[in-house]
Amino acid sequence: MSLGDACVKICASMSATDAFLVVVRWLHLAAAAVWIGGSIFFLVVLRPAARSDPEPDRPMAKAVAGRFRTLVDLSIVVLIATGAIIAFNRLSGGTVGVSYVTVLAVKVALSAWMFAAVQMERRTAAVMSAYEATSSETNGEGLVAMARTALSGYGGITVIGIVVFLLSDALAVLFEIALRAA
Repeated sequence: MSLGDACVKICASMSATDAFLVVVRWLHLAAAAVWIGGSIFFLVVLRPAARSDPEPDRPMAKAVAGRFRTLVDLSIVVLIATGAIIAFNRLSGGTVGVSYVTVLAVKVALSAWMFAAVQMERRTAAVMSAYEATSSETNGEGLVAMARTALSGYGGITVIGIVVFLLSDALAVLFEIALRAA
């Protein structure tokens, strides 16, 4: 049997609800991957490259940041909508236990914190960029400075996003365990 035949056979055995949930889960994963993967690229590749740009206005970096902001906004909307659907589906089935609900609550709390942190970062970005432009102090060098940078601002949001990804995997495993036990 070819791969195409196998896909057709699997899809034919799905209900419309199952197919809808597959699409919802895929959108949820894609939105999270785009946001967190894009954030990692932004922090590790684009921001350092932009800082080495001798042009003080950095129009290319600003244009990329603006487009990425739109992508993050879209990702947040998709994550909230699809996350609500997935959570309702899993919780209404009656198969998950307290550990699933606990991990889900932590994931939702961290996600809400990330969404709020993005909004707070945007509000303070103009003030911070003005401070950085006039400040002659350095942030220090070495591992401590790198850790401080990684855990504050967008770096901190990205780290929390990676933790949320881990919690998503934990939820999938807990759900599979609950299905086997049922």
